Amino acid sequence: MFVLRGTVVTLRPDGEVLSRGAVYVGDDGLIAAVTPGDDEPPGFENAPRIAAGGVIYPGLIDLHNHLMYNSLPLWTEPARKVPWTSHNQWGGAPTYSDTISKPARLLGAAAGRALLRYVETRAIVGGTTSIQGNPRGAVPPDDDLIRNVDSEKLGTREDFIRVSTLVADSTEALASYVTAVQQGRGFIAHTAEGTDPKLRKEFQLLDDVGVVKRQLVAIHGGALTAEDFANLQGGGSSLVWSPFSNYWLYGATADVTTAKAKGVRLCIGSDWGPSGTRNVLWELKVADLWNQAQPQQVFTDEELVRMATSNPGEALSGVWPHPVGRIEKGALADLIVVGRGQDDVHRNLIAATEADIRLVVVGGRARYGLRALMSTLAPAATRISVGRLSRAIDYGDPTVTWKSVVADLEKVRKNPERAAERAVDALTALAADGVAGEDSFVLLPDMPAPEVDVDARRRNGPVAEAPAPVKVPPPEPLTTGPSWFDAVDANPFHQGLLSGLRDYA
Repeated sequence: MFVLRGTVVTLRPDGEVLSRGAVYVGDDGLIAAVTPGDDEPPGFENAPRIAAGGVIYPGLIDLHNHLMYNSLPLWTEPARKVPWTSHNQWGGAPTYSDTISKPARLLGAAAGRALLRYVETRAIVGGTTSIQGNPRGAVPPDDDLIRNVDSEKLGTREDFIRVSTLVADSTEALASYVTAVQQGRGFIAHTAEGTDPKLRKEFQLLDDVGVVKRQLVAIHGGALTAEDFANLQGGGSSLVWSPFSNYWLYGATADVTTAKAKGVRLCIGSDWGPSGTRNVLWELKVADLWNQAQPQQVFTDEELVRMATSNPGEALSGVWPHPVGRIEKGALADLIVVGRGQDDVHRNLIAATEADIRLVVVGGRARYGLRALMSTLAPAATRISVGRLSRAIDYGDPTVTWKSVVADLEKVRKNPERAAERAVDALTALAADGVAGEDSFVLLPDMPAPEVDVDARRRNGPVAEAPAPVKVPPPEPLTTGPSWFDAVDANPFHQGLLSGLRDYA
């Protein structure tokens, strides 16, 4: 247990900000109390007092991602001169398989554990404490670096969330999800991604089978209309907005102006490396750029911040047993400390970059931050270089360091032939045992994989998906930098909107 002192942005419904507050973090991973002064709850008399040296926020929640692909660079199809109109199109592009699907599959099968640690590291350096999009295959433990929304059990044996990444196109395909929703489980579903009005039928099918309820988290919604947003709001459902990816692929994004007007709960997600931002902290900046480009701003700074904190927390609150995304007694002790660079606390988070992240706490445990803070809260943490920054990170295993994670990924890149052999061994072990241990921690694709023989997979299981040797690019840097901004500038689909991200660096 420990006490974190500083300016506390609670993100509770009343929006209270404590200029000299204290957050009491218990050994159970929950917030024991939040006070405006020195009034402390019993049991904390000998707890360490930590001066945060910045602003304390709830940890950021990324409710839309595909983690397996986040070591890859931004992707464009060279022959494509106009934006796509549907998510059904780009998976069949000439360069998609060799550039995205095959490298990700090889990394996931040959170095799955290192890949997951890499992408979680990329998220946590931007203040993310919970992220959606855990790949199929091996399930990370609850005490991993950050919470994996899809598989998080919160110390129970419950299966809280079901996810549909590839859009279900029939009542039969949705049957298991309908049952899950009826049982009170959450349902995260991609729907209507793109600009083609015909995509509305994907959401209408969700409505027809009766899953547009409190537990539904709909992702993208680019083709949805005012009528659809009214149905989302009527069911108490949430919508996850991923503006960077939408502009990158389709040149347009969801009509969030109408969605807000209809009262839809809006969250935000950074999608994936090939068409997304480094982490949800940068996706907030995309939302800010979009907001500033409107004739009249649609969202306040506080409303934007809530899209990555209390709103996704509300989306999960009917499913998870503890509150998340706000700082209050009984909530999950998922916290971040951000350096103070702006007078307004909400603008401060929007403007922040990785350099401003001073501390990240997940479940009451310090996992990443300044070495001075981590030396007190997590003495076993190891050093990590984040761009030009020196930080410390706690993977929960003293044998694991950032250098070892990168080295395991580099083995695949430097010797893809040997990596493919290891992938076969890991997939064979997974198929035989039904579970994957540390030596066969296999991640399987959750995005289109045109090179996979679906019929063979159905007959033979995971071993049928053994990837062939393929060129794997170096892992992307953890922080956003000039080469990434240059790649953003080169894509004409967003008509220059996304180029404004350079100004936040």
